[in-house]
Amino acid sequence: MTATAQKASRVETLTHQRALWQAPHYVRSLAMAIPAVFLGFQISGWVFAMRALQEGRVDFRAQYTAGYLVRSGNGHRLYDHAFQLVLQNSLVSPRSVPMPFDHLAYEALVFAPFSFLRFKAAYFTFLAANVAALTLSILMMRRWTPTLNHIYAWLTPVMIIVFLPTAVALMQGQESVLLLLSLVIVFAFLGSGRDFLAGIVLSLGMFKFQIVLPVALLFLLWKKWRLILGFSFSAISLVAGSFALVGREATRAYIRLLTSMSVGLHSAADQVRLGVPPAAMPNLRGLVVGLLGNEVPGFWQQLAIAILSILVITAAFWRGRHMSAGHKLLIAVLAASLSSYHSLIHDMAILLLPMLVLFDECIAAIPDGPSVKRNVATAAGLLFTAPVLFCFAPTSFFIAGVATCTLLYAVLRWDGHSQFSYSVSVTEVVSS
Repeated sequence: MTATAQKASRVETLTHQRALWQAPHYVRSLAMAIPAVFLGFQISGWVFAMRALQEGRVDFRAQYTAGYLVRSGNGHRLYDHAFQLVLQNSLVSPRSVPMPFDHLAYEALVFAPFSFLRFKAAYFTFLAANVAALTLSILMMRRWTPTLNHIYAWLTPVMIIVFLPTAVALMQGQESVLLLLSLVIVFAFLGSGRDFLAGIVLSLGMFKFQIVLPVALLFLLWKKWRLILGFSFSAISLVAGSFALVGREATRAYIRLLTSMSVGLHSAADQVRLGVPPAAMPNLRGLVVGLLGNEVPGFWQQLAIAILSILVITAAFWRGRHMSAGHKLLIAVLAASLSSYHSLIHDMAILLLPMLVLFDECIAAIPDGPSVKRNVATAAGLLFTAPVLFCFAPTSFFIAGVATCTLLYAVLRWDGHSQFSYSVSVTEVVSS
């Protein structure tokens, strides 16, 4: 029997075993109760979001203004805080500090059409676009979660919708849902062997380069050359186009902005000005800053963050070498979410992809299956619930990063030679 036939036979056996699995009563009960509770949090969250929208205090304020600047021929002032403040107060609502646009300039072109509308109309139009992107993500991911579908047909869509980071991204008018869709498409392309296209789609997420670049780095270490070729070709074009759009002085201002948001973000004044308290970040940076606080000088904090990030990337590379291309992506997303230097709650929306696929793969091990698979399922469930901490301790949200660490650790402990059954099934899904 050939290796391909053996793999197909193993996938068929695993699929049959999961089809026969009956979820324990407590699993089915939790599958109903937890989403219902989270839906309650979301309802109250949308009430506050609509109030914030009336006052112009949503993140979409920055994207909307950036789109207007580019459309009006003022791209060179895209990173001019003083001018942004004047424009935001004029177009949206009065505030004492601007909400800075901190992404590559090419993203402002996406928001330029929305700037033809008034702010609130533009917000709801972009919300509709985000909902459409989320719907497409749901339709694709649902095909990779047969075990969850076996528990309840509605479970996968509901888990995606009530996941708190997803809701926050929708409420704030953030682009994290678009990045999630990009990663879902990359996962599908990798499963069907279209690595070059996967690289191009991955590069479209360069507006969150702090997440996308660690993913690309891991695929470079794994020597996935076709993906890297597609990524490099497109990413270089986007970066060069962004710098050409704003000019040399604005490019320097952008670099200064990134520096102030990273190594320079220590004072309370800077955190208020930029709206980025590190202790609210669910990543390694948040964990280091949140746990060490002001007890350790900034240099040593930066060093600790760098060392931990290298360790996470190295562990993901080493343990992911023998996994399928699709599951390399799942591990890369988890590692990138932790090692990204800038991450807030809405950025956790991308974790839906590894969380749901791995949860579906391993939940059938409950209660009597292999312990490594039960650990993965438990860690995925913990990650699903962890963002609710934001409702109670938003300034200490770094604690949620522990859940991502736990899932990554559980997956890396799962021997790559044990294999995941999706290396074949994803291809079948895409081709169908």
